[in-house]
Amino acid sequence: MGKEGIIKHLLVAGIILLLSACSLPLSARTPQDLQRIPQNPQAFVGEHDSDQPLLSALEQQRQAEAYRHRYYLPWQSDGPLSTTQDPFWAIDWMNSHTVFAANLRPLDTDQRQALADLARPQDYPSLHQPATMVRSCSARALPTSSPLFDDPQRPGAGFPFDQLQHAILPANTPVLITHQSADQAWTFVESAAVYGWVPSDAVVSVNEAQAREIEALPLGCLLEDGLGIFDRDNRWCFASRHGALLPLVERSADSATLRIVVADENHRAMLCDATLPASAVASLPLPLTKAHLAQRAATMMGQPYDWGEQFGGRDCSATLRDLFAPFGLWLPRNSSQQAKVGEVLPLSHLSPQQCEQMILEQGIPLATFISLPGHIMLYVGQYEGRAIVLHTLWGLKTTSLFGTEGRWLVGKTVLTTLQPGLEQNNLWQSIGDLRSRITQMSFPLQPAQSEQED
Repeated sequence: MGKEGIIKHLLVAGIILLLSACSLPLSARTPQDLQRIPQNPQAFVGEHDSDQPLLSALEQQRQAEAYRHRYYLPWQSDGPLSTTQDPFWAIDWMNSHTVFAANLRPLDTDQRQALADLARPQDYPSLHQPATMVRSCSARALPTSSPLFDDPQRPGAGFPFDQLQHAILPANTPVLITHQSADQAWTFVESAAVYGWVPSDAVVSVNEAQAREIEALPLGCLLEDGLGIFDRDNRWCFASRHGALLPLVERSADSATLRIVVADENHRAMLCDATLPASAVASLPLPLTKAHLAQRAATMMGQPYDWGEQFGGRDCSATLRDLFAPFGLWLPRNSSQQAKVGEVLPLSHLSPQQCEQMILEQGIPLATFISLPGHIMLYVGQYEGRAIVLHTLWGLKTTSLFGTEGRWLVGKTVLTTLQPGLEQNNLWQSIGDLRSRITQMSFPLQPAQSEQED
């Protein structure tokens, strides 16, 4: 190519870069997937198989009984739960890393030591009391409501990614109290799926008679978020949360009566009844069909992304956990653990194109998890020949021409292809291809190979 041709190509490239740089920023744009793909999972359910059970009635009942056993495990345990792994990991973390407080300044030595002293790790476990949450609240990795961040200047490491936030414990979740902070303001509780520090006034001990009365009732699952739950005297107790379980006293065509625990004036557990519309409560388990799954998933579409559920919303793994709960299917709390449930098919050895093709060929719509590091998605089917996933997505990774990493924020539960934002790939920036980061797909309704061999 001659000198004139080289100059011409450089001019064209320069114009393209200039136009790209002057176009609307990504923060002002919406990925085309969200506009082009129907944002309703029910659109992916065919009439011919919508009511076909995804599990036999017998197997689903078995799964629901296993869920029930896990749910009440804190009240049966003789000591700390086996699922409570490394309860004081956050002390090691903040002592071995530079961590940042709410003012985005590094935590100093005295601040780190004060938090460690408050937690009293050397005395754990110091208590053993079956209990229940009387309000929904966050389970924290240290006895403080203040956040701690990794480097806030790094994409995906600042707000809202408070590293002390484990998850929400819904009101009336059975827990085991095993420890208390030095100032007694915080209590360490352990549930089947989540452990951590909660404010002491958010939890009450239950005695053996109360526990037996509660466990004798069948379980119901709440199907709405934010519905006020009142006692028989019309006093507000707490708000409902989709996927939360409560003992079911009775139900009619119009209403469902639930047995709830509240704190009396002396902060002791008191049992009472609350009534909700029948449509807001499912008798566990709700029949597991594609129609029912899609209907439940539709209620979650567009909900804001919420790391660790710290503001009452959901992140990717919380969405899947709460989606499958009404069907009596227990899932662990975080995405890496959820990815191990059921039969697992590795995909990391495939090219991006082969990976998507394998999902299209082998994936079971609404019954297949797609996993990548730190994120999990539900395969719902195909649209115009592309695999479509439901996920609660914080943002898409971006890389500038000069290698600077960023995020194109989405921040809600959406249906996308495995290449959301592809239309914004250009010389100036590239949008991360999810397919290149997928490690496996898993089938949570099918037993793992080790279980099959047993």
